[in-house]
Amino acid sequence: MTRYEARRAIGATARALLSGALSYIEGARKIARLRFCADLEWDPDIVPFVGIDSETDALPMRDSLWDPEALKDLQPKIDRAERWAREFGKEHCEQLVKRFGGMS
Repeated sequence: MTRYEARRAIGATARALLSGALSYIEGARKIARLRFCADLEWDPDIVPFVGIDSETDALPMRDSLWDPEALKDLQPKIDRAERWAREFGKEHCEQLVKRFGGMS
């Protein structure tokens, strides 16, 4: 993946987060992975997503192979983490969309 493609993917991910099409935890994980290809390891609008990823890395996501009962028990914790991630990451998403959301 080129730097341009990674930045475009970051912009698209941020747009999906803001629209509600993607959870902030899932999106943060994707943005955190893309930061290296995008050459944005220490970018102030990327670093918060690395933090979200780090703080939520023990939580399973929708496509998880976890036991349904275990997921049901964890759902309140996942919901709290998702609310926190949205509050923490929203402003940075808006900035990423401004910077990279129009790349085509």
